[in-house]
Amino acid sequence: MIRAALISLVVMTATAQAADLRPAPAYYTETVFAVTMAEALAQGCGQVGINFGAIQERMTMLEAQLEEDGFSTETPFNQMIDPSATFGAMQRDFLARYPIEGAGSEAVCGAAASEISQETLIGSLLMEAPR
Repeated sequence: MIRAALISLVVMTATAQAADLRPAPAYYTETVFAVTMAEALAQGCGQVGINFGAIQERMTMLEAQLEEDGFSTETPFNQMIDPSATFGAMQRDFLARYPIEGAGSEAVCGAAASEISQETLIGSLLMEAPR
């Protein structure tokens, strides 16, 4: 589940052309990774949900930053050097902190709760699910 969500990041970035590519800005990779991971955690843990307001706010800020930096806001990844290695490193770091690959919902919920309590970017995109 977690790995499948992150594989979609690689597919999305693989379509970029070689001409005039720039490195993917850290704010871009951090946001895309955080949104993808928050969605995966919410999918794997029934105790948390996605904070759609926070995601919308973050995506609006991301779009403004990309535009300010001269990236297309429709398909910014087409103007970036493939950030797959960056996403892979982020995934490895996350899974080193939280060994949840193949684990049950209890472990996934623990990772989500930790991210929320530490007030990380991923945690800010999650919220307790209504009971």
